[in-house]
Amino acid sequence: MKRVYTIILFLLCVSYINGQNVKYAREIIDTLTSPAMHGRGYVNDGDKMVAAFISNEFFKCGLLSFGENYFQPFEIPINTFPDTIEVYIDDLKLIPGQDFVIFSSSPSVWGTFDLAWSLNDSAGIYLDSLTDFADKVVITDRNQKEFEKENALGSKGIIFLMKDKVWWHVSNGKKVKDYFQLQILKNKIPDSAKTITIHARNRYFENYQTQNVIGYIPGRNDPDSFFVFTAHYDHLGRMGSETFFPGANDNASGTAMLLDLARHYSQPENKPDISVVFMAFSAEEVGLFGSDYYASHPLFPLKNIRFLVNLDMVGSGSQGIKVVNGTVFKEEFDRLVKINSKNEYILKVNERGESPNSDHYPFYAAGVPAFFIYTLGDECKEYHNIYDVSGNVPLTEYNDVFRLLVDFERQLEKEIK
Repeated sequence: MKRVYTIILFLLCVSYINGQNVKYAREIIDTLTSPAMHGRGYVNDGDKMVAAFISNEFFKCGLLSFGENYFQPFEIPINTFPDTIEVYIDDLKLIPGQDFVIFSSSPSVWGTFDLAWSLNDSAGIYLDSLTDFADKVVITDRNQKEFEKENALGSKGIIFLMKDKVWWHVSNGKKVKDYFQLQILKNKIPDSAKTITIHARNRYFENYQTQNVIGYIPGRNDPDSFFVFTAHYDHLGRMGSETFFPGANDNASGTAMLLDLARHYSQPENKPDISVVFMAFSAEEVGLFGSDYYASHPLFPLKNIRFLVNLDMVGSGSQGIKVVNGTVFKEEFDRLVKINSKNEYILKVNERGESPNSDHYPFYAAGVPAFFIYTLGDECKEYHNIYDVSGNVPLTEYNDVFRLLVDFERQLEKEIK
């Protein structure tokens, strides 16, 4: 029996040393998406709680810091809704996050307002007969960007009808407008609806202090050359006191892989020849604020970064991965494809051109060679809604994506030699 336990322990150690730990990744995702983390946003200091958690994980791995600690503080403008939000259509009370979301650019609002309809079909178009919308709320099923135009109608608010689900974002919360906007499920507003009652209080921060979390493992042979892994740890946070957005795939999954990579490289058997840096960014959802701040305030010369890989939404993988900047850095992309073909890790490595859609971009714009990698697969569909929970993130190809990344970094080390 003792011999059996010894073999099991040995196998567990080998698994830990040589690669990924999907169980650890799942534990991280469960933790980051728990109500205690408040959706990793800016209500109840959710961002600071997560930053402290990541810092502790870095410490347990023995990562070094570039300063006194792992934190790089910076400030952002952000509008929040810390208190209970109530919305009624006539007498029907709606459920926040499930039936409606309020736009992050909305001000405090408290009252009951008449509804006016502006639809694409012929039913219920009353706008032509109205000239004053100052105290009315317009309901529309038109495209949000096309219809809004800074509220040309001068209404008190705008309701955008959604067919299946409502989704939220905080990137429009950098400023507060003088009218409110909502997404509401279409089946929650009958044609006969006359009024909307809304109670919402905003709290705007012009200079909210948040932080990146950064640690590194020095290289054995060339410590002044750097390979960088990045992932944003923030999500949308709380919309009111009752509703939070877990953000399991976006981007607890990428944060979990980042921390797992840190554990891997921290083992003596896996110590890198060049320095490997792990950057967990805040305020990506607000507008790439964390990565942009770092690129403008680097802790070591950006020119010393040999390559950067940004991980954002890596919870699926049945259809492979997509590599943003794959068409730009063709040699490195072809290397990924070759490694994958040799080892048969994932179904396909798909290339994509440049795009300012995640934290790789401020580095790329500053001249750093960088990929943004995300997984593909219909098994993980939820995005920016309350249903992006840990249970909906299957981590289908987590192990193989992890192995592909480690092989890619190792091969780059050999070329630097």
